[in-house]
Amino acid sequence: MTEPLPPLTERLRAETAEARRALTTERKKLLRLLDKLPVDAAACAGGEQLRLAGEVLKVSLERVPRGADRVTLPVPWLDGETVEVPLQRDLSPQQNLDKLFRRAKGLQLGLRIVRQREAQTQERLALVVAQLAALDALTLAAQAFDAQAPDAPRPRDVIKQVAAWLLAARQLGVRLPTAAKPTAELRKVARGKALPEGVRLFHSPQNAVVLAGKTADGNDALVTRLLRGRDVWLHLRDRPGAHVMLRVEGQDAAKAAEIEACAMLAGHLSGVGKGEACDITVCAGKDVRKVKGAPAGSVYVSRERVVRVVVDGAVVDGFYARNR
Repeated sequence: MTEPLPPLTERLRAETAEARRALTTERKKLLRLLDKLPVDAAACAGGEQLRLAGEVLKVSLERVPRGADRVTLPVPWLDGETVEVPLQRDLSPQQNLDKLFRRAKGLQLGLRIVRQREAQTQERLALVVAQLAALDALTLAAQAFDAQAPDAPRPRDVIKQVAAWLLAARQLGVRLPTAAKPTAELRKVARGKALPEGVRLFHSPQNAVVLAGKTADGNDALVTRLLRGRDVWLHLRDRPGAHVMLRVEGQDAAKAAEIEACAMLAGHLSGVGKGEACDITVCAGKDVRKVKGAPAGSVYVSRERVVRVVVDGAVVDGFYARNR
């Protein structure tokens, strides 16, 4: 006989059912958006052609009769090629030239935005699909437990896996129902242990663990109990503030973009306003030492480097959104 299900597992089942519905809705929304983006791209097409028309008109202004609604001009740098330039009758050739360049610039910018949105949507869709696939695997494990299969997982393992899944789902920024929001109890299960008092958990844009001290004692605990040799430690240069740690797993070094994002978070948590510049001290965890006998949070740093960043509000808000 398998051991009885604890009440927490039953609650998690209800919460994952709610989360599945939310993620399925999100997947449908992203697919609809991907269907519409080619239409937006088509509406922005023609920017390059208008730009070409503007460049040709620029070197042929004296050949354009005033009051014409269009003119066909040769392309000086392409033998035998011509281009038809649309004009507005009530504008001078110079005014038509300025308008052509403005329209071309607007269409080209619009096309770049559409392409960027398409790439972001594809990336987000892949993450949502991966989360749903992971939930399918968890569902199979739960079914094996219900069937009392010989290789069925233990209830505690199911709880830990589902709690971790709920955290990852919320880090996507999908608005899950309130019932699916991980409680402190679930966070503890997902991490395997509670964090020291005064230490806050975040996740980087690449979903790496980021820890930050909220108090002097929290800063102390981060350095003395949580910081590992290969981790990246960050702090506002020459001013009091939050200690921030980027957890580095495996053999790969932390990416520069990840460090820059964490530097912005360190500045923000230390009182630097959004849009303001600041210098952040960065070094490996092995190069940070607690100052013996000094007040909580005081450390000695060697082999540090300084990163200057402007605190980007969108980057900082992303840390909080992934932490919901």
